[in-house]
Amino acid sequence: MPALLLEPDLIRRLRKDLVAARFYVDDVNALFGEVAANALLRNERVPALLAARRGEGDLSVLARLFVLWDEVPTAEVGRALPTVGVDGLVRLGLVEEREGKVRGLVQLQPHEAVSGKAEFNWWIASDLGEGLTGMAPRRDHVLGIGGATRTLLQLTPRDRVDSVLDLGTGCGVLAMYATMHANRVVATDLSGRALDFARFNFALNELDIEAREGSLYDPVEGEQFDLIMSNPPFVITPDSLRSAGLVEYRDGGRTGDDLMKEVVTGAANHLKVGGRALLLGNWEISEQWDRHPRTWLETAGLNGWVVQREQLDSAQYVEMWMRDNGARLAKSPAEYEEAFALWIQDFERRGVEAVGLGMVALQRGPEAPSIICEQVVTSQSASGDYVSSAMNEIFRFEITPETSEDAVFVRESDVREERHYEPGATDPQVIIATQGGGFGRRIQLNSWMSAVLGACDGELAIGQIISALHVLTDEDRDAISEHVYSQLGLLVRAGMLKRVRA
Repeated sequence: MPALLLEPDLIRRLRKDLVAARFYVDDVNALFGEVAANALLRNERVPALLAARRGEGDLSVLARLFVLWDEVPTAEVGRALPTVGVDGLVRLGLVEEREGKVRGLVQLQPHEAVSGKAEFNWWIASDLGEGLTGMAPRRDHVLGIGGATRTLLQLTPRDRVDSVLDLGTGCGVLAMYATMHANRVVATDLSGRALDFARFNFALNELDIEAREGSLYDPVEGEQFDLIMSNPPFVITPDSLRSAGLVEYRDGGRTGDDLMKEVVTGAANHLKVGGRALLLGNWEISEQWDRHPRTWLETAGLNGWVVQREQLDSAQYVEMWMRDNGARLAKSPAEYEEAFALWIQDFERRGVEAVGLGMVALQRGPEAPSIICEQVVTSQSASGDYVSSAMNEIFRFEITPETSEDAVFVRESDVREERHYEPGATDPQVIIATQGGGFGRRIQLNSWMSAVLGACDGELAIGQIISALHVLTDEDRDAISEHVYSQLGLLVRAGMLKRVRA
C-alpha cells in the first residue's frame, strides 16, 4: 500500500476544506503569534501548541492536527474538514483515529511559494520530524522543506525554460517551484515512498508534474533538459554503518563522495546545449580543497562554477550528521561512540582531512569548458537571478587584457567600499569592497582595482580607465593593467561589476 493514497476525489475534497479554513502560512503564523512561530522554526512546538489550543475555529484544529502533531477530538476534526471528513483523511493515510481522537500520521504544512511576481499558497505533506515525535527518523523518512532545500530554492535560476528535471525530488517541492517557469517538469527519486508523497503533493496543489522512480539518471535515459536541479543524498557515510539503517534521504549508498561525482558527470548527457544544472553537495578534501569537484567537471566536459560555502574537519562533519540522523535518540552512548569511531576510521583510511559543503553550477556550452572554483565564507545565500547573471558572465570568456580592454562595465548599486587606516595615516592600509546582494562577499582590493571600481559607471571601457590612471599618476601602464586584471575577474564573478558592452 502506498504511503499516501492517490484518490483524486478525496484529494479535491481535502483541498476545498483547506482553502475554506484559510490554512495558509500567514493565517497560521497569526494564530501562533511571532514568538511561538519563531520557536517552531527552532523545532520547539510548545508555545505554538499553547496558542493553537487557546484558539477557536477550524484553523486552530488544522494547525494542531497537521502542524503540531496534537491529538484532536474526532468531532472537531469533522467540523473543520466537512467535505473530506475524518474517514476520508484516514483513507488517504494522513491521520489515524482511536477512541474519539484523531492524530496525524504525516505533517501537512502550508507553504507560501513566491517566484518573481507569482505567489501561490501550497500544502506540503512529509513525514513527522523528530522535533515533534522525539524519535529518530525511519530509514525511508521523507523530509519536508529542510535548510538545504530552502538554499537550493533560493539559488536556482528562474529563467523561463521548456524542460526541468528535479533529480531526487523527495517530497517534490523543487519540482513544484519549477512549474512556475517551465513548460514540462520531470521529478525522479529512488525511493518509492518519497514519490508517494511527491505525487500526493502534486495532486493536492493541482500541478502537472511527471514523477518517475529510479536511481539518478536511469529514469530519464536518452532525455535532455534545459535545467537540472538536485539536492541529492550527498552525505559521506562509511559502508560499515549502512547495515545499521542510515536515512535514505541523506545517504546515497556510495563510497566517499562518489554519488556527487555521478550526479555531476552524468549531467553531461542530460543537458541541452546552453542547459544548466544547479546542485548542492559535499566533497572530500585530502589535498587541494577543489581537487575532487574540479576533476568531476573536467570529466564531464561542462562549464562549471563551484562555490565552497563551508569546510568542516572530519570530527565536525561526523558530529553534524550523527546529530541530524537522530543518533543520540536511537543509540546508547556506547553505540553512538562506536558509530562515531567507524566514521572517523573510514575517513582516516582514505586520507580524508576535511569535507567541503557548497554549490556546483553547470552549463553545457558549445565552446571549450571553463571551470571556476572559489571559496566564499558567508552565511548569506544568493538569489537565483544573481546565479543566472553570474553564470552568463563567467562562462562567456576569460577576462584578460586581450579579451576585455574594450569591454565596458558598470558597478552594481549594492557595492560599497571600506577603508582601514592606521592612526594618523593618510593612505589606507586595507581597502575592501563589500556586497549587499549575491553571496555578500568582502573582497580586499589593491589600490588600482579600487580606482577602477570607482570609475566603472558604464561610460568608459576598462582599457580607457587604465590609460587615464596611467596619465594621471605617470605610473607604468602595464603595471597598472597587471594589478587590475589580477582582480577584475573576481569582481565580475562576484557580481560587483556587470559587463554592459563587450
